[in-house]
Amino acid sequence: MHEMSITQAMLDLALGHAQGQRITDIHLQVGMMSFVVPECVEFYFEYLSQGTLAEGAKLHFETLPIEITCLDCGRQADLSDWADDPPGAIMVEALARGCRCGSKNLRLTGGTGFDMISLEVEVQEARGKKQEKKRRTSDD
Repeated sequence: MHEMSITQAMLDLALGHAQGQRITDIHLQVGMMSFVVPECVEFYFEYLSQGTLAEGAKLHFETLPIEITCLDCGRQADLSDWADDPPGAIMVEALARGCRCGSKNLRLTGGTGFDMISLEVEVQEARGKKQEKKRRTSDD
């Protein structure tokens, strides 16, 4: 149920960046270990965006893989063999296997976030005749 509050925060951020323009698309990155379920975000977004400038906007999700780094040698563990496994199983297997240097001193360093990367808005000229999409990043 935490997706509702996360979705509300994302919607508030998107509306702030849109500066009063209608939002058509929102691009998001979701880490495999973020425990955010994209389908739940879409469900809550449809509900929460009703009556806002984001109503009807399309959400685009990019899933980020889990990254584990060896604290002894700095090498990132190769987790590609388990890309289709559940996140918890990936972590257990990676910790059991350890690093190629022999160390089991590993830290989760990626795949934990949920970020709005960019959004697209409709831009209208003063006469309201021309509409185009303009892409904004969350850094704008």
